[in-house]
Amino acid sequence: MALRAFLEDVAREAGGVALGFFGKVETEHKGTSIVSEADRAAERLILSRIKAEFPGEYILAEESGASGDDPIGDDTCWWAVDPIDGTLAYLSNLPFWAVSVARMLGGRVVGGAIYVPALGEMYSAVSGGAAHKNGAPLDLLSGEPPGDHTPLFVPCSEIEALDIRFPGKRLSVAAIAVHLLYAATGSAYGVVSEPTRAYDIAAADLILECVGGAVRYLSGEKIDYAMIADGRRSPEPVVAAASGQVDWLRGQVSWSGD
Repeated sequence: MALRAFLEDVAREAGGVALGFFGKVETEHKGTSIVSEADRAAERLILSRIKAEFPGEYILAEESGASGDDPIGDDTCWWAVDPIDGTLAYLSNLPFWAVSVARMLGGRVVGGAIYVPALGEMYSAVSGGAAHKNGAPLDLLSGEPPGDHTPLFVPCSEIEALDIRFPGKRLSVAAIAVHLLYAATGSAYGVVSEPTRAYDIAAADLILECVGGAVRYLSGEKIDYAMIADGRRSPEPVVAAASGQVDWLRGQVSWSGD
């Protein structure tokens, strides 16, 4: 099976599992975060499909952590999986949550699919090709500068160490994959995120890149996903926008965290 088709099939199947639980599960606490049986059930489905098709490969998944051969080398094929990005939205019966599955090679993303089940939206991309929404290629980003009413996606909680200056409007739906998808469709200028994890952004990173966008650390460096393949948070915040605008956006953000 071609990589894009496999990624889309897995994301869609897991999304169907999550939809089956939608509005029927209770919130559980996991440290400072929240989770539900839906997250675990969707992840079990994704992992079973990957292990059957690609046995022995390293997988980083939100709920079960890392499994497989370690460490990640330049030629290591591995996976970054978020069964429900936007668990808060999911458990609040809002539609802005997504299943994210990314195929990785060393420190970069070579394939990704993100399914937004409640809205029936499937996004996917493979390295070197076009990004698609529901089977149709996405348009390239225009790269226009922001105006007074241009939306920017920002973290859903106040981050004391993160200061963002932006002339337009700020939005958050508590799911960074969804934030990045809507930036990729041109519905938002871009995204600013606190330090995040590989499974949250890897698939959406490639989709945005394939429409002429860029996802960068605040320092301007590209994300080396091999460095955060163990599940740790990225060392600094992440900014994303059209490639010609991302440096401007970086200049509007300051970070005083460690």
